[in-house]
Amino acid sequence: MGFAYAGNLLGVGTPIVRKFLTGEDMYVGQLVKSAHAAGIGGGVAVADIATETNEDTSQIIGICTGIVDGSRSWTASVPGTAQYGEGTTYTTTKATVADTGPSEVKVTLIIPGVTLVRAPIYDTVWGTALTELTVTTGNADGVTVTHANDTIVDCADDFSVTYCRSGANRGLYRVNGTCGTNAQVMTVPFPNTIVAGDVFVNASCVPGLGGMDLTTAFDAVDGDNAMDDYYGVYYHEINLAESGKEYAVFSFWAGPAPEAA
Repeated sequence: MGFAYAGNLLGVGTPIVRKFLTGEDMYVGQLVKSAHAAGIGGGVAVADIATETNEDTSQIIGICTGIVDGSRSWTASVPGTAQYGEGTTYTTTKATVADTGPSEVKVTLIIPGVTLVRAPIYDTVWGTALTELTVTTGNADGVTVTHANDTIVDCADDFSVTYCRSGANRGLYRVNGTCGTNAQVMTVPFPNTIVAGDVFVNASCVPGLGGMDLTTAFDAVDGDNAMDDYYGVYYHEINLAESGKEYAVFSFWAGPAPEAA
């Protein structure tokens, strides 16, 4: 499962679900946007990867949580490519529409600042876990995580977080104050000395107000992102404890989020 409804901040009520015609193929677990700006017909379309800071061109409406029309089919997921599953096939053929109905989905609406969304965190594409960062040079001050993986790990000052998976700081998170070559530098130090062999992981999300962008198939949070472009969100929970099972719970922010450095 990709994006999923995780409750609301009011603690009362039930999710609001509406039916929409779609303007393209869609799968349960994808975020959906208004199709009007996309100019592709139908009420909703699959949300795009952000193209600007505090993305507002792609207007998120909700999460695809069900398929209505008779074209419903199951497509197996492809690790490292996309999360598929139950989906609808978009068509403009009259005979097909007469037979199965127009492509139509159930959308659980997202109310900015209220609705909670849970999603897996992957590296660029579905099923690819975040790269673990093994410390090559220790740091007695507990602020610098030096490793040899910077060429495949994107990082943005104040818009990404580092988590310790192995070592004296295991289980602790810190926001990256400076992202440099082969190193992340924390503004707030870890309480214990960082030593060679410790294992950390970096993700493009931060506790509280931050940014979120999508993986290439629009089905998860991209945790390996330079945050040049993003949707403004508020992260309520970030869990990087287990490789391949990282996830976040967030709400979309009603106003603009801070801009990444």
